[in-house]
Amino acid sequence: MELCSVYDKCGGCNKLDIAYEDQLKEKEEHSLQIFKDKEVKIENYKGIKPSPELYHYRNKMEYTFGDEYKGGPLNLGMKGRKMKFNVYYTKDCKIADNDFNDILIYTREYFKELGFSHRNYRSHIGYLRHLSLRSGKNTGQLMVHLSTDLTDENDKAVETWAEGLQKLQLDGKIVSIIHSKTDRKANVLQVDEMRVLYGNDYYIDKIDDLEFKIGPMSFFQTNTKGAEVLYNTALEYAENAEKVFDLYSGTGTIASLLSKKAKKIYAVELVEEAVQAAKENAEKNGINNVEFHAGDVKEIVEKLPEPDYVVVDPPRVGLHKNVVKYLNNKKFDKIIYVSCNPTTLAENLRDMKKIYKVKELTFMDMFPHTRHLESVALLEKR
Repeated sequence: MELCSVYDKCGGCNKLDIAYEDQLKEKEEHSLQIFKDKEVKIENYKGIKPSPELYHYRNKMEYTFGDEYKGGPLNLGMKGRKMKFNVYYTKDCKIADNDFNDILIYTREYFKELGFSHRNYRSHIGYLRHLSLRSGKNTGQLMVHLSTDLTDENDKAVETWAEGLQKLQLDGKIVSIIHSKTDRKANVLQVDEMRVLYGNDYYIDKIDDLEFKIGPMSFFQTNTKGAEVLYNTALEYAENAEKVFDLYSGTGTIASLLSKKAKKIYAVELVEEAVQAAKENAEKNGINNVEFHAGDVKEIVEKLPEPDYVVVDPPRVGLHKNVVKYLNNKKFDKIIYVSCNPTTLAENLRDMKKIYKVKELTFMDMFPHTRHLESVALLEKR
């Protein structure tokens, strides 16, 4: 096993010091206990699938500018496990893409030498906020996104930083450098103003043979190789059909993959930006049998023709209670449920167990060295 220099302080991962086989066993036992506690019966448990990559698998990292202790020098990295205002220098992170470490080191040293201030989220004063890095694991394309306050006087220095980035010796190729600005109080990456310093405002990655255009704020699975395993696991249950619903469709990854198996797919997603990206991705891949809808899932589905089966891939909070009620009322023959949170999955399945049985369940470890786990559940009408 490989440990980084701030493993005992950083909040990015917490199981690097545990053998991977033991991590899988621990996650599996913990998640199965959740289903047992919620009184959800699983007819056929298919086990836990490991991540294809154990180290440097993450294609996205959001770093924070700050200091390791109050009044300390400028740092760039991850917030602490317990000390949420402390920022630890993650120059040798073991789960981030290797190129990210080099970009982080260069960025920290550049702005440290200039004496730039970082955002203080108590006083809400300070220039540097976040650095978001994204990579196309199957294309080698890199996106660099710097977030600052609304100050304009440092724009020239930021442009010089962007020029220096392009000279770094990296495994991948930088195709996008973005500078965004915001003065919001929350310590999260947000965009009020944005300018492209180099290249495009997107990068390209692939899942199987499909290409996806990904913007600075677009959702895309953070473990690309693992996502291929996850989605192909779900697609094993997706037989040929006339009509299929893909609910919580995001940027259309599942819908695009389903397009090979169904004559018509209705994809529903609340976030307008994600829907627009999904449409562009479908067009890019020559897919014309997916109809994308932006809006509340419960409201949209009532207006659509009834499908042969349903695929859902909700956020960590799980299915909204109104969506659970809708699925129970409709009594579909089959539901394929992709989940990133075993707890909310079990809660949803408990609330659906009078109508649906859990025919099969598979766990997928998309996040080695962390406590998180993905799942694919096949539900059939009783």
